[in-house]
Amino acid sequence: MSTYEESYSNTTTDLEYFVPDIQAFDRKIVITNWQTYASNIYLAGSTGTMDEVFRDNVNLGSAESALSDLTEDGEWFYDSTNDNLYLYSSSNPITNHTIEGGRSFSTLKTLAVARGAEFIRQYINRPIHKRAGVGTQGISGESYDDGIIKSNSALACADIVRPYDPDRADYLQNLAYNAENNGMLDKIKSGEVSLWHDKTMRHNQGIVRRKSVNSNTTANIIDVRGQATADDLILVKITSGGTFSKGTANTSITYSVFTGDDTGLQVKEVLSNEIIDGDFQTCAHGLKIQFSTGVLTTNDEWEIECSGTTPEAGSPVKSITLERA
Repeated sequence: MSTYEESYSNTTTDLEYFVPDIQAFDRKIVITNWQTYASNIYLAGSTGTMDEVFRDNVNLGSAESALSDLTEDGEWFYDSTNDNLYLYSSSNPITNHTIEGGRSFSTLKTLAVARGAEFIRQYINRPIHKRAGVGTQGISGESYDDGIIKSNSALACADIVRPYDPDRADYLQNLAYNAENNGMLDKIKSGEVSLWHDKTMRHNQGIVRRKSVNSNTTANIIDVRGQATADDLILVKITSGGTFSKGTANTSITYSVFTGDDTGLQVKEVLSNEIIDGDFQTCAHGLKIQFSTGVLTTNDEWEIECSGTTPEAGSPVKSITLERA
């Protein structure tokens, strides 16, 4: 079996964010019903599935392939057909050691995260795109939106904790979704919280990002006005730098604007060497930009992501009650 889908959270730090003591829920059980099977070999029956065995909190490693392979202290074999665990021990495990075992916790966490991710896809019933590519990831460096990662983590933790603490599990699950529809997934599903690839009102008005700005530069694009008429990733580039100051006429500091066309992004120059005046000035696709005062360096670059389409999220539909007088 194979799949092209993937989980949104990891099985370590993302889970520990919600449940710092997640390791305490590893589902190991203490095995006490030992009986002598042969010289230095002990048998415990009806243990349940044994993927891992620990002696005095130390993992004894992988199981042997057969009972006959038990020849050294600490080796073990699980007979899944008869549900029997065999342990080679130079000392009696009942009186000298604490033996624990159970399912692989690493496998359990991976499965819990995978099930949580699958539920998220079914619940919000909308695309969840991976943030891959140059300049696509957010400041956290994660490959998915924070709300998706946290929801996946919370749901996985709820599954792991539930056999031991149902109330804590319910609390964790409610963080993701609940009857009041104010969980993280509820807000994403309704459009109140947008995903990184959703088109929102911010895209209609232009989202500015510093693409490549010199460390000496102190000025910035501080505002954008207008309503975008197209979907694009506009490039604004300083073509001649200098210090833009109040009370001094600027005759040399200029910028150019590049848009996309059918050959690629930011390849078409639509405005060339425009003098910066500090007012709202022409950009592209119906947008205007304003520079602040300060130092601007030649080849400084900003990107403006824009969209002319109707917002998909960020403006949830709300209802009010009307009564006829």
